[in-house]
Amino acid sequence: MAFSCCRRRGFEARFGTMNRFSLSILGSLALVFTLTLKGAEKPTHSAVTPAPREGGWMKRHEQFNQNVQAHQGDIDLIFVGDSITQGWEGAGKAVWETYYGHRKALNLGIGGDRTQHVLWRLDHGNLEGISPKVAVVMIGTNNSGNDRNTADEMVDGITAVVNKLKTKLPETKILLLGIFPRGENFNDQRGKILQVNQAIQKLQDWKRVQYLDIGHRFMERSGSIPKAIMPDFLHFSTAGYGIWASAMEKRISTLLKDRPVEMTHADFSGEWTFSIQGPNGEMVDSPLNIKQNGARISGTMSMGPDRSFDLEHGGIFGDQIDFTITRDRPQGGQMIYQLKGTLKDQRLEGKVTAKMDGETTTIDWSAKR
Repeated sequence: MAFSCCRRRGFEARFGTMNRFSLSILGSLALVFTLTLKGAEKPTHSAVTPAPREGGWMKRHEQFNQNVQAHQGDIDLIFVGDSITQGWEGAGKAVWETYYGHRKALNLGIGGDRTQHVLWRLDHGNLEGISPKVAVVMIGTNNSGNDRNTADEMVDGITAVVNKLKTKLPETKILLLGIFPRGENFNDQRGKILQVNQAIQKLQDWKRVQYLDIGHRFMERSGSIPKAIMPDFLHFSTAGYGIWASAMEKRISTLLKDRPVEMTHADFSGEWTFSIQGPNGEMVDSPLNIKQNGARISGTMSMGPDRSFDLEHGGIFGDQIDFTITRDRPQGGQMIYQLKGTLKDQRLEGKVTAKMDGETTTIDWSAKR
C-alpha cells in the first residue's frame, strides 16, 4: 500500500512536470504564431494613412463641416469622393438638381482627393452628427498613378474608407461604385483600375454595402471614351453626369425607399439656323446641323463658304444642350466657343463663352429649326 502510494506520488510529480513543460512549449508556440501573424500583416502605407491637405482644400473641408452642422437630422444622401464627385456642382449641377435636389443630398467631394484624404475628413467633422440613409462612394482614381499606390494598396485604401463609414454611420447603407475608366483609349492605368474594381466588389454584403460598376456606360464599343461624355477623358460633361445619375437611379431609389426619377431627353436632331450678334452689332446667321445619339450629340456649324466646324464634346441632358466649337485663327492661335442652351418651344436659347489669348467673352445665342 505504501509502495503504491509512493509510486502514485512519483507519477503525479512526473505528470505535473510534464504539464508544466507542455505549457511552456505551447506558450512558446503561441508566441511564435503571434509574431508570425504580425509579420504577415500588411505594412502601413499612404493609401490607408489619414492625411489632410493644405490651401483651398481645408477651406472646402471646413465648409462641409458647417453644412453638416447646419443640416443636422436633415441629410438623407451623401456623395463621398474626389473631383469627379465635386463636379456635381459644376457640369453636373442641372443633373444634381433633377435627381437629388429633392432628396436632402450633400456633396462631400474634393478635387484631387485620394483615399487617405477622405479618411482624414471622415474623422474630422464631415460626418459629425448626421445619419444619412445612403452614402455613395467613388474614390481611388487619384491613387492609381504609377508614382502613387499599387493596386493592392488601392484596395486597402478603399476598404478603409468603407469600413470607416460603416463604423461612423452604423445605420447608413453604402453604395460603393467601381472607379470609373479614364483615358481616351485602352491604357495600363485602366487595367490597374479594373483589377481594383474586381477586388473591391468583394466588399458587397447586400446588408450594409452594395457594389455597382457602371464604367462601361461611358465607353464606346471600341473601348474609347467620347469627349461628349468626358471632355478630358476623366471628368464628366453634363451628359456624362446624366448617364451616371441614370445608371444609379434604380439603386438609389430602392435604398432611399422613394419614387425613382424618370428622365427623358428632348429631341435636338435636325437642321437649325444659328444666330449670334456680330462684332458690328448685326445678327449673323449660320447653318447648324445636330445629330443625336442618346445623350450624345455631334454635328457641324457652317460659318461661310468652306468654313465648316465640328461640334465637339457635345451632350444633352433633358432640354439642355452643351457643345464646343474650336476655330483655328489665320494669324495663329485658336478661338474656343463653349455653347450652352435650353430648348423652349422648338427654339434654342443660351450663352456662348468665347476664349482667345487668355481673354473670355460671353454673349447670347439662339437657334430655330
